[in-house]
Amino acid sequence: MTCFQVNIATNHMLKVIIIDDELNAREILKELLAKNCTHAELIGEADSVETGVQIINQLMPDLVLLDISLRDGTGFDLLRQLDNIRFKIIFVTAYDKYALNAIKFSALDYLLKPVDKDDFTQAMNRAVSAIENESLSLKLNAFFNNFKHMATEARKIVLHTTTSVYLMNVQDVVRLQAENNQCKVYMNNGKSIFVSKSLKEFDDLLSDYNFARVHKAHLVNLLYAERFDKANKNLLIMKDKSVVPVAIRRKEELLERISRL
Repeated sequence: MTCFQVNIATNHMLKVIIIDDELNAREILKELLAKNCTHAELIGEADSVETGVQIINQLMPDLVLLDISLRDGTGFDLLRQLDNIRFKIIFVTAYDKYALNAIKFSALDYLLKPVDKDDFTQAMNRAVSAIENESLSLKLNAFFNNFKHMATEARKIVLHTTTSVYLMNVQDVVRLQAENNQCKVYMNNGKSIFVSKSLKEFDDLLSDYNFARVHKAHLVNLLYAERFDKANKNLLIMKDKSVVPVAIRRKEELLERISRL
């Protein structure tokens, strides 16, 4: 697998900066970039928050490969010091579970050390093919919110439709329903939006936040469950008065989770 050849939006070489405080880690990323992304150009590297901020402001990259743990702070500290973030970011990390969860919720890419060649090229391809008008600022706001408040119930999630990018509180989502290759997301304000992501992806993302897959086509926020109707074909009645079918094989798990709320 190789990287796409051009930066789609500007039709030029992809300008890349590597920021990592480990020389060996930078060398590995440089080698992967040189061998697998021939139309990406390494324009600089740094080993700290301070030098990283300087080189980003000076060289204005298209993409930054950013280590989370740096010798004088974190990659997040670096991002907070920038006035404008006009580049794509791929985080690189060895261990930080909470940071990975926050990154995942915010739809930002990351690589785990030791960096695998295929993972690297896939992440680079996603960066190159990203839509130019994608709202990175929304994603970063979501990320910083998640990272700062990881111990609380509030979470932010970024939802993409064909025309907009929404920054939503996870607990404002009542339920999700699969429709063809999309999901319809129902909110607690009575509105709904179509999102180009599978129900399985949302199931993986939200399973730790009181969401339950009750049917192959339905994922619900149990905080909005009003009652389970056992007498009428195993239906889950939601607080917004919507009625959701429950698969027989998921009934016992659902009842157990409801009892723990």
